[in-house]
Amino acid sequence: MRWIIDTDAGVDDAIGIGMPFAPERLLDQQVLAITTVSGNVHVSQVNVNVGAVLDVLEADVPIYAGCDQPMIEPRVHAEEFHGADGLGDAGLSKTARLPVGEHAALTIGRLARRHAGELGLIALGPLTNIALACNLDPALPDHVAKLVIMGCAWQARGNQTSAAEFNIAADPESAHVVFERFPNVIVLPWEVSLDQMMPFGAFERIHAGTSSRARFFAAMTRVAYDWRDRFGFAGVPLPDPLAVAVALDERVIARELRARMKIDIGHSIGRALSSLDYRHPQPNARVVVAVNADRAWQMIEQAWTR
Repeated sequence: MRWIIDTDAGVDDAIGIGMPFAPERLLDQQVLAITTVSGNVHVSQVNVNVGAVLDVLEADVPIYAGCDQPMIEPRVHAEEFHGADGLGDAGLSKTARLPVGEHAALTIGRLARRHAGELGLIALGPLTNIALACNLDPALPDHVAKLVIMGCAWQARGNQTSAAEFNIAADPESAHVVFERFPNVIVLPWEVSLDQMMPFGAFERIHAGTSSRARFFAAMTRVAYDWRDRFGFAGVPLPDPLAVAVALDERVIARELRARMKIDIGHSIGRALSSLDYRHPQPNARVVVAVNADRAWQMIEQAWTR
């Protein structure tokens, strides 16, 4: 499978980006491009973070800069969770890599047509780039073999509002466009990462590694101990790596529901709510509600300890 990863490059995004580059997966997974979008931090910082991750992975993958603000909403970022630089304020945001001079939305459309039927999209941030790509090329969903989204709060246990998850709340209109256009999206909701956190034992095995990847991982994820102290987490919530694990190996999925996903674009308490209509005759989403977590943790360790 060939992939585009669309990301806002916070800490867990960075972990997810590394997963297709595990030695065990390089033969059957090819990342053609990484596209960037404002979300956890501004897109200019996302570009730097992606470059820093690719440097440590020693991966020759082009970066394409995308939208610097949502379709309608004002910008919102998550520095209080990911650090001011998006990588845990560990001094890792350094790279000589620059984005290629094509907008991310154009890249998504171009590569989807070139590799029609064999290209997958992994969306780890707000869906602004993908919605724009849909508007530029209405046939885009016909060319994309698989779209995996980390986003939504299937139980309305939001982390941005009381009802909405960050990636959807950051740009509800774009999320609405994507779910209306794509007929069969795989969704990894926020709550799954709360219900199935990475145990600190597995987390610390990577921290104990001596490779350049392991040292990078350890530096950027020290913030996880702050999350534990602030929020009382019993483990490490890793929504984006879980979404990447599902994309790369669907055996990670332990339980899923079929439903019509609708995004509330109103302006009241339910704005950006991810509504699941189980009665709709045309479901558009496979909503992952439980994962085979040990398999996912193993995939993360394989990518970041060597």
